[in-house]
Amino acid sequence: MKNNYQVVPQTATTKKPAKAEIKEAEFRRRLKSISEWRKKRLARLRTTDSR
Repeated sequence: MKNNYQVVPQTATTKKPAKAEIKEAEFRRRLKSISEWRKKRLARLRTTDSR
């Protein structure tokens, strides 16, 4: 019986990409939009759970 899993060796040469430069105002705007999305999502989940 053959083993279906293959071992893939990790290479030491892989590097993380550089972080993207982002302005403080853009960061705050994205954070606010994420916060608003979470509030809407949680409200929607609460209404479906209460039914």
